[in-house]
Amino acid sequence: MMTRAALAAIDGYQRWISPYKGFRCAYSVAHGGPGCSGYAKAVIRDEGLWRAWQLMRVRFAACKAAAVALSQARETDAAKEQRARKRDQFCDGLECCASSPRLCYGVGDCATGGVDGGTKGCDCLPCGGCSW
Repeated sequence: MMTRAALAAIDGYQRWISPYKGFRCAYSVAHGGPGCSGYAKAVIRDEGLWRAWQLMRVRFAACKAAAVALSQARETDAAKEQRARKRDQFCDGLECCASSPRLCYGVGDCATGGVDGGTKGCDCLPCGGCSW
């Protein structure tokens, strides 16, 4: 009786809540296979409710660890994208000097003082030659 109620509750969750919550099970995303609700349903059916409870606790802990790992990976990717955007904004419209690892506005060489031989039109900034 309890087993059937648990399976019915999981069915309801899978049908009415899961499709609308906006995210997938982190364990399933990271490792493939069924999500936690599908895993719980299969374990309850195969092992019974009481044994399934123990196995589901282990799975939920693994899912939490996968969620943390995915979150950190997403933050790392976002940081890389942000650095690339900053680099592109900084180097946009600037030309790398041929003989110096600096950037100049306009055409010219920082080593010779820029376009007009002076500092006008050439604001040289170190940036590793545009290859941060």
